[in-house]
Amino acid sequence: MAEILRRIEGPARWCYASEHSGNLASGHKAELGRCFSRLAPASDFIEMYPRDYIKRFYRAREGTLFCEATLSTVWNDDRIVGADCYYGLFQRDDGVGMTDDPFG
Repeated sequence: MAEILRRIEGPARWCYASEHSGNLASGHKAELGRCFSRLAPASDFIEMYPRDYIKRFYRAREGTLFCEATLSTVWNDDRIVGADCYYGLFQRDDGVGMTDDPFG
């Protein structure tokens, strides 16, 4: 999923803007696109529910801004049955997890 975001240089149609109050994504489309082209893992895979729901944070910098995307997946019987993507563009680096919106 992260490779798709890098390739299209922005959020895919299955991504949602994070509801975090500091999210500047809607007013900075060009910066968001350049930033997404360099997304890299910013966390390990996090198993919220073992063998069921995992997520991982991705980040990159663009000048004084940084972008973050949270990608998560739900597994059932060894296949993906759901996935989510939340993204944002922020002014400062407050640590990983700015886009940790609830799944679904």
